[in-house]
This record gives sequence, C-alpha cells and structure tokens, in this order.
Amino acid sequence: ITAKGAWTCVRHHFGKIGVDPEKDVIRVVGIGDLSGDVFGNGMLLSKTIKLVGAFNHIHVFLDPNPDCEASFKERQRMFNLPRSSWTDYDKKVISQGGGVFSRTAKSIPLSPEVQKLLGTEEKQLSSEEVIRKLLTLDVDLLYNGGLGTYVKSSQETHNEVGDKSN
Repeated sequence: ITAKGAWTCVRHHFGKIGVDPEKDVIRVVGIGDLSGDVFGNGMLLSKTIKLVGAFNHIHVFLDPNPDCEASFKERQRMFNLPRSSWTDYDKKVISQGGGVFSRTAKSIPLSPEVQKLLGTEEKQLSSEEVIRKLLTLDVDLLYNGGLGTYVKSSQETHNEVGDKSN
C-alpha cells in the first residue's frame, strides 16, 4: 500500500464520521519514521495532524501538545533530509515535556505533560511500556505506516507475526 492509498482510506473513514482530516485537527499516534516510508509520506498529506507520539524499531517520539503548523514544517524538513531518524527532529519544535528516546533505554523519564498524555502517574516507564500506552491512547488515528512493522494481538505469537521487537 502506498501512502496516498493509505491516506485515501483515512479520508474515507473520517468522512463517514463527518471529519475532514485535511481541515479538521486530528490527534495521531504513528508507527514508523519520517524518512520516506508510508508513515513519513502520509504525515505530509495533512497540515492539521497533531502527531502526539510515534515509534519505530529504534526510537520513541513523544510530543504531548504539538503545534500543527510548526510540526508539519518539521515533518517536511525531516522527510527531505536523507536517511533521517527521529533524533534529527528539531527539539525546539517538540512541545514542552516531549522528546525522542531510544527504545534500548532501560527507562524513559516522563514529564508531567507526557504523564498526562499517557494517562499515568508513573515518573518513568520502559520504552515497551510507553509504546503499549501509545498503542492504546485515545486518539483520532493510529497510523501504522512503518515498513515491516506489525502489531500483534494477545492471541497471536511473535512467530506468527514475525516481528519480535514490536
């Protein structure tokens, strides 16, 4: 599936509930990065996306209260940056309390803003716990556009899905 094909599905879904994702602000959690995959391309198809969190196989991105205009410009910059990673994201654009964290870190410190976003009082969580919180967050869209990234149900084994790290 291409980013435009996936975005056509997003527009269709939102259209059925009276939301225009290219005019109305939508809160998004994403799976992928901005370096050119379906996720990166898709995040450029609307200027009204509030990308509050994302992850890929290397990083966890948290932006509890993103500015739509500034973050759209940063997503464009990142997309055009050859071989970009979440660590290239301009930290000045990330809202207060957010950041980019390694998935290999033993724990991720949670600012009050991220605690509120994730609905927890914990001061720190493992990267896998943060990802679980992101996957269950009450947002408008979970955009799974990462190449080779799968989300398994509790009834599936890692071998069945073929993606142990996620």
